[in-house]
Amino acid sequence: MKEKLNELRQQGKNIYSFSKLGTFNNCEYEYYNTYVLKKKGIDNIYTLMGSELHNGIEQIYKNELDIGEFKKGFENKLIELELNGVNFPSDSIGDSWKADIGHFLNNFNKIDSKMVLEKLLVFEISDGIYLQGYVDAILPSEKGKPYVSIYDWKTSSKFAGKKLNETGRQLLMYKLALEQTTDLKVDKTLWFMVKYVYICTQGKTKVKKKMCNRGKWVKEIRMQLEKEMRTLEYDDFEIDLLLDNAVKENSIDCLPAEIKNKYWLEDCLVEYEITEEKINELKDYITDTVKKIENKDREDETQWEPVKIDKYNSFYCSVLCGHRKTCKFYKDFLNKSSNKFKKKDKTDLFDNLFS
Repeated sequence: MKEKLNELRQQGKNIYSFSKLGTFNNCEYEYYNTYVLKKKGIDNIYTLMGSELHNGIEQIYKNELDIGEFKKGFENKLIELELNGVNFPSDSIGDSWKADIGHFLNNFNKIDSKMVLEKLLVFEISDGIYLQGYVDAILPSEKGKPYVSIYDWKTSSKFAGKKLNETGRQLLMYKLALEQTTDLKVDKTLWFMVKYVYICTQGKTKVKKKMCNRGKWVKEIRMQLEKEMRTLEYDDFEIDLLLDNAVKENSIDCLPAEIKNKYWLEDCLVEYEITEEKINELKDYITDTVKKIENKDREDETQWEPVKIDKYNSFYCSVLCGHRKTCKFYKDFLNKSSNKFKKKDKTDLFDNLFS
């Protein structure tokens, strides 16, 4: 595939990736700075630690690294980044992320299956439009040959609504690429949601599963546990004492056997349903986005529109954008916000003096 990639580049073909298209649709001005002006920008802690986790998982499955070594290296990398000023947006957000990922590493379950890891795919989705991407893992399907399943490790928060389908496009892109460039057929596309875990209990007819954050899964089912302990006629003092400890340790090992034996944890795999409608939407999304990009004047900065920045979407601009330190539009937003707060503070002070 690398030979194919080099050949296309030598022919002067534009080769796109899912992230490249996503950048354009998120903020044209960021795309302009990154891919037209070729400005390097700066990394963020989510991207850096997400890459670290992906690389570690790949090495573990290739038997090049054991989980203990990986965990130690991962923790050292996190410390190194924070010492160098690459931080989470806040201490509370950082603590939550570390707790979730820490639980994943401490309870790592190696999937018992053959798999192809980090496979590069290069394919033509329509006349003259080429895409490239790396599939995290390709596993045999229960259907047998030639069917396979695609796994994508995700260290981000869970998806819902519009975000679900936007992120699902990447999985469908892998499906199209794999089926075009090999004899394989994709049966399922799934996200491995690293930050989450399924809390499982046996229902009357089937297993019930609840998705929870790994770092606080006991806290998220505390009310349910309390109800069960009351049914077993434990007194309020003992219930509070045991559950406080369980939440603190993020473990139910300290709870009575009648309760803790009812629950078990499973890794969180979320399937994204494949439909013809979604595939057609993906193709339209890619061709429309590429058309918009290639119709832009690369010499005219004013044609590349910035994302509309407000208090609802400023997180991306303040934390994730690679040009957050130099973007003139974000600087203008910060100046306006600062002036607004200054005016409000002065008004409040004046009102307080004469109230």
